[in-house]
Amino acid sequence: MSGKLMKASAWAKREFEIGSIPDNRTIKKWVEAGLLKGKIVDCSVWIYSSERWGIESVISSCVDELIRAS
Repeated sequence: MSGKLMKASAWAKREFEIGSIPDNRTIKKWVEAGLLKGKIVDCSVWIYSSERWGIESVISSCVDELIRAS
């Protein structure tokens, strides 16, 4: 997985509507369960910026690469 990491809270604000933003603990569980590609560093949760909720990680990464290549 290549790409930049972003704070889980910033990722959640980008992906979810106000009032529906999940808690960082929930996002951490998603990363640990493999539902979302990211890293946990010193108890902080970081998500790959190419990740889109509801779209498989492989597809998100491929689309992100195609956009950068054009």
